Amino acid sequence: MQMCTSMFMREPHFGLVQCMNLSPLRLFFLLLTSPGITALGLSETGPTRDLLLSCWTPSIGDQSSMDEMNFLTWRGKCLGCKKMITDGRGIFCANFFTSKGPFPRCHVVYHGACYRDYEGSPFPVQRTLDEDEEEEERGFEVDEEARKVFMHGRDGDHVMGVCFECDVCHFRNIMRRDVCWVSEKDLTKLRFIRRASLDVMWSRQTSTVHANFARMRRDVREAAEVMTMGHIFPRMGNPDMEDKCGMEIATIMLQASLRRGMYASHLQFDTTRKTVSWAMNAWSAVMRGEDGTLFASDDRTLFSSESPTRSRWFQRFVLGMKRRMGVIRKQDEALTSAQILALQEVGEWMWERAEGAAERKEIANIMAFVVIGFCASLRGEEISLVSMRGLLAFWQDTIQRGFIMVTLRGRFKGEDNLKWHLSPIVDITSSGIKVRRWVHRLLFLRLTEDLVEEGPLFVNSAGNRARMRDYNDTFQQYIRLAMDRSPSTFSSKSEAEDFNLRRSLRRGSTTQSHNNKTPPATIELMNRWRKREAARGAEPGLEMRQVYTQALSATQATLEYSKNL
Repeated sequence: MQMCTSMFMREPHFGLVQCMNLSPLRLFFLLLTSPGITALGLSETGPTRDLLLSCWTPSIGDQSSMDEMNFLTWRGKCLGCKKMITDGRGIFCANFFTSKGPFPRCHVVYHGACYRDYEGSPFPVQRTLDEDEEEEERGFEVDEEARKVFMHGRDGDHVMGVCFECDVCHFRNIMRRDVCWVSEKDLTKLRFIRRASLDVMWSRQTSTVHANFARMRRDVREAAEVMTMGHIFPRMGNPDMEDKCGMEIATIMLQASLRRGMYASHLQFDTTRKTVSWAMNAWSAVMRGEDGTLFASDDRTLFSSESPTRSRWFQRFVLGMKRRMGVIRKQDEALTSAQILALQEVGEWMWERAEGAAERKEIANIMAFVVIGFCASLRGEEISLVSMRGLLAFWQDTIQRGFIMVTLRGRFKGEDNLKWHLSPIVDITSSGIKVRRWVHRLLFLRLTEDLVEEGPLFVNSAGNRARMRDYNDTFQQYIRLAMDRSPSTFSSKSEAEDFNLRRSLRRGSTTQSHNNKTPPATIELMNRWRKREAARGAEPGLEMRQVYTQALSATQATLEYSKNL
């Protein structure tokens, strides 16, 4: 008992309080063995003192062999396997020889393979493009080494361009206190810090890390053999308890990534990274816009910023997270001309059986939306910009010419003024898609039932401009009916949910045009107007008649597009 008492009276490590009373110590060990603490993560599969705090103290011999200014001479005991690491190999915490705030020197070091994510980690790792496939059907074989990617560090990761601090040092930077080892939230925080640090490391490939570390060691060793050497770098370490790299925002971003996504059990990376936007906006607001220096040229304005989300460490974290999660885009299934005709048959069948103007208006809304989007190669959100005033202005004039002039009225992102875009579409395509019929039916109902001649063509029940989502569910119901009536037109593997108004119409239109040998220049003319008209320095919004005159000059080329569908 005397020996235990004297050991506990030694200089305390990492903020432990010196104490003669052993009852708190006994209570602590009882807590470690309780089932509740195991559930909190204080097991071999979660953060523990033993895995995160070093009790190793350098001997006199160790001290004499190490130069605090030369990390290639450092040595210490790995917190994972408990074996000695010498000659600066492994992954050393930057505070190995630096006291942070009231805490003693860190002395934390790991072998690369020992610094790994915890078992049962909830963070998604992309191993295959089809996560729901059976293991034996996933195509390319994934060897054991590939399965470990993103799950552990590599020797030399601590000198790859960004500072590496151990998990506890990062915790102290964020919370400005020590870890409470019986707090579930503190242990969860440590899990997230470990994942963020690994993501930073994996922003660089293993071959790059190994090559960089090996070349550095060789160059310094060979130089030291032939000449005296001074200190190459300043002292490593961060004595301040302050989160300058953005670890706190990184852990919040990791938590956001665990939310359920639309098509997967977690959010996709492109959605997750929106956390960075609000963090940067809030930082600038707190700094009252005085953060950083303004750099301006003739056409661009840039600001420097001290926001943690603009640090090199955080940029590495975002890149590593992107590589770990992968970028999976679920594309809308492309519609073909034959499938549009099947939808048209469904529309006609329902039109004949409709009772009352309200039902017919609902049918005309869907069908006009579909034929305009497909024949004009528009995205779903663009179709709702069709203007009644524009359609009516040129309706009679275009009847004689055999086409309708689809008129969009809206504001491009980043522009201050409204613009017109006009796109001519043939009345009936070569495959038999009846554009004018469906647009005429909707126009007639809007004029006679709604008694309006202005505003958007597509409106919701409240009379406001309709959104794509207002029609998408009904559109998928039409797809199901078309599949039942014309099963040979659709792939047996396709489902109605694979088709959406956002991209199915435009993707199908472009694909069908390529299959029908439409000249590439014509396809480019139809699909690149957004980029041309939204370009910086473009002319201001013109009157509708002026835009109409310009559109007529290119009518022959643009009509060829819809005619071939």
